[in-house]
Amino acid sequence: MNKYTVDKYIELRIAEPGDAEDLFHLIDDNRQEMEKYMPWTKETVKISDEDRFLKYCQKRYKVSQLWPMTIIVDGKIAGMFDFHNIDHEDRHCDIGYWLGKEFQHNGVMTKVVKTATEIGHGELGIHRIQIMAVVDNVSSNNVAKNAGFTLESTLKEYAFDSEKYHNMNIYSHILD
Repeated sequence: MNKYTVDKYIELRIAEPGDAEDLFHLIDDNRQEMEKYMPWTKETVKISDEDRFLKYCQKRYKVSQLWPMTIIVDGKIAGMFDFHNIDHEDRHCDIGYWLGKEFQHNGVMTKVVKTATEIGHGELGIHRIQIMAVVDNVSSNNVAKNAGFTLESTLKEYAFDSEKYHNMNIYSHILD
């Protein structure tokens, strides 16, 4: 399936190159905030960069190594969610997400992560789903907690953003 309903206002669908322009503008409009926690935004400086990324995502999606999803709120592209580092043998993966500021602080991402967790455990057959969040990224940590993930540990100086190291919280959701 390529589309998933989260609620009457929110849907997820597999990201495609046709989303590049809208996603790029969303990244560009939110660049200052996103650069704090997502170093890849520094390399996304034109629409063709996002287009190239989405084509890469499509290739990895076709071989079940990545599930890139565009988040749509009230018919507008609002951000992205993905399953990555998918290990089908041991049945675990990581998830990542971002949302444009105009869509934040309304519970959108928590609903997306809850729905995606059901997809991961169900359709993908994943036993353990993991979120890694920079300790200082309060919003991302709150999403993990509010979506029912358990804080397992904090990795000291795990992520480097070209200026400094950041501690990362590891959250998990394990299939009952």
